Amino acid sequence: MWFGLLENMEYEKLVHWFSQNYQWVFSGIGVLIVAIIVQRLTSRKESKHESKSTTEITRSALDHSPVATQTFHADQIHIGHAVATPPVIRATKSKQERPNLEYAGSRRKDVFVSPWPANGICDPITEEQRKTAVHALVVKFENRVSVGGERITDALNVIAKLKFRHKNGATERDIDYGVWLNSPVNCTDVGIGDTRELVLLCDLDGEFMTFEDRRTDNRDKFYAEGFSYIEHFELTGYDRVDITLIDQSTQATASVKLKFWREGESICTAQL
Repeated sequence: MWFGLLENMEYEKLVHWFSQNYQWVFSGIGVLIVAIIVQRLTSRKESKHESKSTTEITRSALDHSPVATQTFHADQIHIGHAVATPPVIRATKSKQERPNLEYAGSRRKDVFVSPWPANGICDPITEEQRKTAVHALVVKFENRVSVGGERITDALNVIAKLKFRHKNGATERDIDYGVWLNSPVNCTDVGIGDTRELVLLCDLDGEFMTFEDRRTDNRDKFYAEGFSYIEHFELTGYDRVDITLIDQSTQATASVKLKFWREGESICTAQL
């Protein structure tokens, strides 16, 4: 109680009280109490001084800190303490790899038109097939490696669409599915660097004939009659063709325009 009373006294009142009670103060108990009060007052004053000094130093250091004046324009706010900004992650869209189908020329060769859909139109293997083979004009397409170093991928389920044009400039004939040589279905796959051959036309008894593939992906589909998996059309008067390849996997396309004609025993072509 005495300690609290004396601590709350003003300085003048403390001096007045001391002059009235000096005899008691200099007695044994008085000296002890006064010493304790003086010690506590001194400790309290020093504690307040240290706290004020620490606060001023902290504010001074903060006022001169570059973090204190940093401005984040994204939110238009000012902050007085360090904030760790998260890294910005930008998603990158990778370019889809596509095949690079290109026209690689044409040639005349003998082919065997099998009555069975599993064989289709193919290269003759047996002696009997060679005897019944017919002259054909095939067009070659290659999945060519890019010169620029771009990565390419396999061409899958490639179909061929043909548009034959008449010499009169008005008549056209569309073939939805051209026949791929040695393919059991109406499409083919072309690996990177591989070449496939498309049967453009056949020379049957001096007449040019083309074929449309009627097969589906079901290799075991039953056809009532032999050769019914293909439909043939005469090309009398036709001398040009537009060929479009479509990769059904990536939707990549390739096209070429050709002019064809007979020259003696040969079948000639020229790219338009």
